[in-house]
Amino acid sequence: MKKKILFVMENMGSGGGERSLLSLLQMIDYEKYEVDLLLFKPAGLFLGMVPEQVNILTFDKPYTQFRQPAVKSAVSLFLSGRPALALKRVLYSRTVNSSSGSPRSRDQHAWKYLKGFLTKTEKKYDAAVGYLEGIPNFYVADCARADTKIVYVHNDYRKLEMDAEIDSVFFSKVDYIVTVSEECEKVLREVFPQYAEKVRMIENITSSKILGKMAAENVEDFDKKSDEKFLLTIGRISQQKGYDLAIDAAEILVKKGFNFKWFSIGKGEMKDELLQKIKEKNLEEIFIFLGERANPYPYLSKCDIYVQPSYFEGKSIAIDEAKCLAKPIVATKFTTVYDQLSDGETAVLAEMNAESIAEKIAQLIDDENLAKKLSGNLKKMKHGNEEEVQKFYALLGEK
Repeated sequence: MKKKILFVMENMGSGGGERSLLSLLQMIDYEKYEVDLLLFKPAGLFLGMVPEQVNILTFDKPYTQFRQPAVKSAVSLFLSGRPALALKRVLYSRTVNSSSGSPRSRDQHAWKYLKGFLTKTEKKYDAAVGYLEGIPNFYVADCARADTKIVYVHNDYRKLEMDAEIDSVFFSKVDYIVTVSEECEKVLREVFPQYAEKVRMIENITSSKILGKMAAENVEDFDKKSDEKFLLTIGRISQQKGYDLAIDAAEILVKKGFNFKWFSIGKGEMKDELLQKIKEKNLEEIFIFLGERANPYPYLSKCDIYVQPSYFEGKSIAIDEAKCLAKPIVATKFTTVYDQLSDGETAVLAEMNAESIAEKIAQLIDDENLAKKLSGNLKKMKHGNEEEVQKFYALLGEK
């Protein structure tokens, strides 16, 4: 009999967590496992790429009423004879829109109101997996009916600005807390020593075979002149990813006379703000937001330098993918970068400021031998870690 697994995610957008989940779903043995994917919103760039064997679930009423604009939702609930839920909708909106705490901590505090709109799982699962910090994890802890409960933390926990006391309550209800790098694992054990035995490290899965095949596809909006360099950054357009540093670094490089274009693949809440910054610096023809791409790998394959200017990461999927394609890499010295890169051997690492990022990019452009050395070293390394799926199976009781 197949084991039943439930994965819980907010949506299948273009973020790193969603890409990581997609890779895992592509690796699972569906001869052994029956998989449901519960989405709070069945949408996103990667939704159409979910394997056909996966049964996609979502919520019906009253959650569909909850998702309406706050006033309309509260009035609708009140008029339909559910004043208690109407009050919870108001309190939820007030909590997430308050000025106290970070957005993630406000989500934590608002969960007690959101939970009232969600049904518990009808099916009993062998394992339920919250695949992202926040609401998916809260749902698994409080609402999933499963023999084994697993939650994921994809980042350095200390950088997430979450309330550890609240998460401690949720972590007490689960069997495993999975993270994606050694540094992230260390941080979780330090922040939650009472749950150290629950913490496991499973890397984001990168399949070099699948990636190489997808990278061979043709793209028509990435053609360059012979004498210009193409830089690429992949990631959500958010504060975490350091796009402000990248734009400032681009301005420095332009002033120094370098001939290049810097492309970004991703979307996010800071796009309008950063587009204004690009306009103010007259970089519209230099720093270009391409938007989302279901297949970013042809762009990664054709770029000259991959740049990761992040303030923090868990374990960057984009860096692992750039390594698979043996691209020269510039990355900032965020705390977990050393789990993936060696300065001067597989990348050049910059301080977390625009001047240093620009300096390292200029170094790779000027010194072709250094760029070839980094690529050559990456080509010698083993890439792809499909075997990580075995660690996931082990959490399910497989040997």
